[in-house]
Amino acid sequence: MKILITTPGGMFGRTIIPELLAPEFSVRVISRNPHRLPGEIREQVEIVRGSIDNAGALREALEGVDALFWCIPRAPIGEPNLGAYYERFARAASQAIREAETPRVVSVSASPISALHAAEEFLNDSGAAVRHLRCASLADNTPLPTSIVTHITDLALRLLVRTDWNGVDALSISGPSDSYFAFAAIALK
Repeated sequence: MKILITTPGGMFGRTIIPELLAPEFSVRVISRNPHRLPGEIREQVEIVRGSIDNAGALREALEGVDALFWCIPRAPIGEPNLGAYYERFARAASQAIREAETPRVVSVSASPISALHAAEEFLNDSGAAVRHLRCASLADNTPLPTSIVTHITDLALRLLVRTDWNGVDALSISGPSDSYFAFAAIALK
């Protein structure tokens, strides 16, 4: 199974990648700055150089991928138009996912009051089965507690390695116990 990880140097990507480094998985990452990844990671993953707000680069990275872990990088401090920032990434992703016919996407999202949340609609129109992991704590652009990052990545990993889900759904994650119930709900679908 081949899995593409976006934002491999981010809080979620750097947690997920080591968990997927097993013989049954082939891990590919897309990064603007692959030299910033730890050497032990660079040696074990396939790297596509590019930015995930470029549909062409993302399309190339998605070639032959079974699942995509999608996470838009946090907006730079002082970004004047958060909606436009997130939309740029989401439009590129939707186009690339559709063209590559990527079957499954696990997306890190935020609460409905966040500009990041609006990106969900673009992914929903990509033709892939999508699970949005909505983290209420992402709405305020503050660092997440390690426990929340761990639980979101645990749920993302469970979804990325399974092939028995379809459709589009959003799962709200606000604390460690939520990830258990969210996964149980997915298993019943």
